[in-house]
Order: sequence, then structure tokens, then C-alpha cells
Amino acid sequence: MHTKGGLVVSKKEMTKVRVDGKLLPVTLVEVLPQKVLRYKTTENDGYQAVVVGVGEKETKKEKGQKLAYDLQTEFFVDDSFVTANEIGKVLDVSFLEGITTVEVKGTSKGKGFQGAIKRFHLKGGPKTHGSKFHRHVGSMGNRKPRRTMKNHPHAGHMGDEAITLKKIQLLDTIQRDSEQLLVVRGSLPGGRNSKLKFIIE
Repeated sequence: MHTKGGLVVSKKEMTKVRVDGKLLPVTLVEVLPQKVLRYKTTENDGYQAVVVGVGEKETKKEKGQKLAYDLQTEFFVDDSFVTANEIGKVLDVSFLEGITTVEVKGTSKGKGFQGAIKRFHLKGGPKTHGSKFHRHVGSMGNRKPRRTMKNHPHAGHMGDEAITLKKIQLLDTIQRDSEQLLVVRGSLPGGRNSKLKFIIE
């Protein structure tokens, strides 16, 4: 099933807003200028998608100036998107007009090599004086077979993983200086200024 396109945004900050008398945690994201570069078709590529470029800049090549982009990504689209958005068009926040929920794809914060207590929220041992079992995982062995079975919690790399969130609410659109900002309910993956994909379901 094809989606109706999407936008690339930059995560800015978290704050709170009052909605119907309740304070809700929200994330502010900036809609980045992005241009429709080309289309992929079912006949040539096996699926229908739009390729957009974010962060346009000129680079010097042997044969003169050439346009380059900080990021190129693609979104599945349907025929109505292709008809309404010709190659070269710049997409902005107006593309999400009338949309209340989106699917969000991003990368979580990388936290390096971490122990099992932080990585899997294990309880650990007592913190009292005299104890030598604090932030350790404890025994994980088996009598038979005499080895540690798969899927036991161990220390290892944490974070820096692809995250997909479904049905994230868009609460409002605001203009701050030259930034087009979206107010999104809840938290989103990644750190400040990390890029996310908002996909219209």
C-alpha cells in the first residue's frame, strides 16, 4: 500500500503546551526546505516513490558548478502525489495541511557500550555496606547445557537504532522567525537537530 509522501524535518526542542486545560509534552520540529528531484516508477524500479533533496548547495566540479544536497531520501507515493507535485517543486509545511497524524522514522541517540544494568534495566544487587554485588548481572548459567543460553541480557552497544513511531499527533503549526515549526505531541527519537522523516499514512 502506497503512502501519500512525506517531509524531512529537523528536531529542535521539547516543551509543554496547554490543550483543553491539560499540559502536554510536545516536540518542536522545523520543516526543512526540500525539493522534488525525481520519481521512481513501478516499470523501472519496481515501486513508485519520490526522491527529495534536503539542504541544496553548489559544489565546484571540473565542468563548472553542480548542485548537491546534504541529504537525499525517498517516500512512497501514489498517482495523485505525482500529478500535484512536479519535479523541481519545493515542499513546505503546507504539504501537511489537514493532516492530524503521521508516522515518524528516525535514529535514536547513540549511547556507546553500556552495562546490562543500564541497557536492560536489571535490578542488580543490594546497595548496603559490605555487599560486593551492586551493578552486576549475576548468575546466568545453566546446569544443562553447561553454557549461557541465547537472549540473556549482556553488556553491549546501546542506542543508535532505527525507530518507527505510528500515529503521532500533529497539534499545531507555528512561525518562529524564519523557521516553520510543527508542534508534535510526545517525544521523538534522536538528539537536537537530528533529521526525521514524517510519513503520511
